[in-house]
Amino acid sequence: MDRKLSKKEEERIVNELNKLQMMEMVDTSVNLTNKCFQACITNFRIRKLDDDEQLCVYKCVEKNIFFTSALNNHFMKLSGEGMF
Repeated sequence: MDRKLSKKEEERIVNELNKLQMMEMVDTSVNLTNKCFQACITNFRIRKLDDDEQLCVYKCVEKNIFFTSALNNHFMKLSGEGMF
């Protein structure tokens, strides 16, 4: 059965997908922030991050962005091969 969606149904679906994508991005950002904070921040006696904490946060974020990018590339490759 090949049913065509109305313009209104298409818009509703696109809006819902956009909302889900935005929620996923926010969730990913919050998780990354928590992960790197817990791994790197050790001194709560001063307001600013010390040099070691700054370097740790930078490396943590960089590593996670690299991993996410590699994972996305892998999924794109799989979807191009018809596996998704």
